[in-house]
Amino acid sequence: MFWLVIAYLLGSVSFAVLISHLRHLPDPRKLGSGNPGASNMLRLGNRSLALATLAGDLGKGALAVALARYADLSLLQQGWVGLAAVCGHILPIFHRLQGGKGVATAAGVMLMLCWPAAMIAALAWGLTFYWQRIASLASLLASLTLPPALAWLAPALLLPVTLIVLLILLRHRLNIGRLLAGVENRFRP
Repeated sequence: MFWLVIAYLLGSVSFAVLISHLRHLPDPRKLGSGNPGASNMLRLGNRSLALATLAGDLGKGALAVALARYADLSLLQQGWVGLAAVCGHILPIFHRLQGGKGVATAAGVMLMLCWPAAMIAALAWGLTFYWQRIASLASLLASLTLPPALAWLAPALLLPVTLIVLLILLRHRLNIGRLLAGVENRFRP
């Protein structure tokens, strides 16, 4: 229980909000897509802040699992800790439960839990984004690669990671509606 709470609290640190505050910029939850994540920071026009947000969100997921590994928790327990970190990102206690979609934090979690599955998801994200220039579609397809990859590579992680994927799909429900309607935002090269 202790490591779940620690992971949730780590996940609750919103790097988009924190970086914006430190740089005296508007709250990203009130601009662009309204999502406090790297894609929205990029959409708002600042590549370096988007990269910093991505690194922070990815890092907190990786750190949560690394701490669980250091505490000698089993792989399955590390998976639950990773889920807690993603939940913290999505519903951050430090930011009035107004969080992001969990993709970067989940990527950090997966890098620590099963890096080959993380690389498969990253490849799916990169190819999809290159093909369509739609971050939400890339994130959705990358997330959907995880359960089959884990069924093959690390079956013990299937339940907690499938729950992470379901949370990501749920957080993208408006994006899915826009994708189906053909009106989702594209990034311009």
